Amino acid sequence: MTVLRHPPDAIYPEWMQPEPGPAAAPRISGTAMPGGVFMSIGSARTAGDLALIGTGLSIAILGSFGLALTYVVSWVVEQLSALPLTGMLLMAAPALDPGEAPWLEIALNLLTLLSFLILMRITPLSGYHAAEHKVISAIEHFGDPTMERARLMPRAHIRCGSNLLAGILPLLLVAQPLFVISPIAAAVVVILGWSFRYHTGYLIQQIFATKEPTDRQLRAGLEAGRKILRLWRESGGRAVPPLVSFWRRGLVQMFVGMFLGITLLQHVYQHLHVWLDF
Repeated sequence: MTVLRHPPDAIYPEWMQPEPGPAAAPRISGTAMPGGVFMSIGSARTAGDLALIGTGLSIAILGSFGLALTYVVSWVVEQLSALPLTGMLLMAAPALDPGEAPWLEIALNLLTLLSFLILMRITPLSGYHAAEHKVISAIEHFGDPTMERARLMPRAHIRCGSNLLAGILPLLLVAQPLFVISPIAAAVVVILGWSFRYHTGYLIQQIFATKEPTDRQLRAGLEAGRKILRLWRESGGRAVPPLVSFWRRGLVQMFVGMFLGITLLQHVYQHLHVWLDF
């Protein structure tokens, strides 16, 4: 049995490199789903296309609620400060001072992200997300996942997509608006954001994107983990063509679901100021 050499509460950039289990476990990717956990090894997976599209759609819907929460907070701040935040959010703001507009845009971008993360934290999705991480870590460290071993594992994982997002979001949310004022400052934001993506990703996972899973959520993760290991063993560890592997990882289907949700959200967003008589 592979021994876990580091305490589970250590910061993962220092130690959370996956350790091969006794069965040389495959590289597993996964994601939290509404009511369950998805895992894939490229040659096999634990859920179908429609479930993955539904997962992407659910993320887009959660994002729409995040925008609604952003609007409420912006309205309150607007009443206290007279800043045209709701108008900017609804793309119906009057002409603003060129030196002021980028800062307001950055503030709204960060508020929107924070709203989404808060909502994710209070939904069951964050519990299933943690269950996915814990079970995959248990497989990577021990080979055979059990409830006890999974409970020992940290909620954050070094290969979580949050780390990549943490490196890209500073560019999208801060650097782009800031570029109008200072290209040098924008470049510094991009460099620092990418350099500290694992640190920021860890904080996002620990504070917002995951929470300690319930027994039911962890059992869902264990069910997915055991199923993917069984499918891997039955396949003899055979490789599949790269495009097939990419498809079975589920990213395409999730992006399709998010695209459908975002398209609907954009339609509502573009007409909201008309419907609200703004």
